[in-house]
Amino acid sequence: MAVYMTYSANTNKEDLTDVLTEIGQMDTPVFSGVKKVSAKNSYHEWSTYSHDAAATNAQGEGATFTYDALTAPSRVGNYTQIFSKTFQVSETQRSVDPAGMEDEYAFRVQAALKAIGRDIEKALIQGTANSGAATGTGRRLKGILAFITNNISTGSGQAASAASGRSLSETELNGLLQDVYSDGGNPDWLLGSFRQKRAVAELASSNRRYVDGQKTFTSAVDVYESPFGMLRVDGDSQMDSGTLCALQKDMWAVAQLRPVKKIDTALTADAKNGVVIGELTLEARADEFNGKITSLKTS
Repeated sequence: MAVYMTYSANTNKEDLTDVLTEIGQMDTPVFSGVKKVSAKNSYHEWSTYSHDAAATNAQGEGATFTYDALTAPSRVGNYTQIFSKTFQVSETQRSVDPAGMEDEYAFRVQAALKAIGRDIEKALIQGTANSGAATGTGRRLKGILAFITNNISTGSGQAASAASGRSLSETELNGLLQDVYSDGGNPDWLLGSFRQKRAVAELASSNRRYVDGQKTFTSAVDVYESPFGMLRVDGDSQMDSGTLCALQKDMWAVAQLRPVKKIDTALTADAKNGVVIGELTLEARADEFNGKITSLKTS
C-alpha cells in the first residue's frame, strides 16, 4: 500500500508564523545619548580657548603694570553629512496581508529610521572629514576617534610583544584618565566595542559574586569607579573593536542642520515612495578632555 505523504502533496497550506524577527544591533549610544544643538551652515564651527599654564606669579610692591598680548580663541569646525534611506512599496503589496506587520510601507519607514540611526552612529564614531564636491561626492563629518589626538595610549610603553592586541589593564586605563584630568578634563563615560566593555568587566573578575537567593552570578560593570571619579561604561557596535574611549560627555554634541525626518516623495509608479533624510555633524568642544586606548585585544 502506497502511503500518501507530504512530499507528494502540493495543496497543503503554508505555515508562516505571524511574527517578524528583526536582526541586528541597532542601539545608538552616541546619537541617542549626547545633546542636540542647531547647525546653521554646511560647515559648522565653534570656538575653543586654551588657558595659560600655571606660572610663578609674584609681583613686587609698587610694580608698574605691563600688558601681554592676548591669545585669540581658536575656531574649530566640522562638515555636515547628509544621510538618507529610500523605500518604495507597490500598492499591491500594501493591499495583501504580510506576516508580522499590518502595513508594509509603515514597516519600511520604521526599518529605515533604525537603519539611518545606525549609519549616523557609525559616522559619529568613525567618520573622517571630507568637504565633498559639486560632482556628487558627499560631505563627510569627522567622528570621535578622529577628533581625539591628544591623549592616546597605544601600548608603546609595554613590551613589544604586547604592544598589539594586548589586554586592557587597570593601570593603563587609570593612566589615561590621569592624563585627561591633567589637561583639565573630567571624563564620565567609557565607550568601547562590546569586547572592550567585557574587558572592563573582567578588571573586576575577582569581585564577582553569586547571589544565592536569586540564583544570580554577577559579572557586569555598568559604572567604573576610578581614582578620578565615576564613569558609565557602554558598548557600541560601531566602535572599533580594539579601542576604548574615555569621554567627557558634555564636550560632545550632535549639531543638526536638518533633523532626521520621513518624507512621502512624489508618486512615480503604482507604488508609495518615501525617504528618511537628515543632515548633521559632530561638535567636539575639547579634544584634550577626552582620550582613547587603542590596539587592545579583540578576541
